[in-house]
Amino acid sequence: MIIIAIINFYQKFISPDQSIFSRKRKYCVFEPSCSQYTKEAIMHGGIFYGLKKGFLRIIRCHPFQKNLFDPFKS
Repeated sequence: MIIIAIINFYQKFISPDQSIFSRKRKYCVFEPSCSQYTKEAIMHGGIFYGLKKGFLRIIRCHPFQKNLFDPFKS
């Protein structure tokens, strides 16, 4: 699936938390990261469902939020 390939590329080369160029500093407040959450949602419910869940997760993210363990739930 092309969307999963794009997310994998992002995680491997661009993501400040997970890429090969990342530093040890944690940027994402959520665990798992939003990209991983979106990937799991796409694999579970399809492209539109997964992108919707990922978008809703991203708009919940802000710097004043505590670190949260928020795994994907169907």
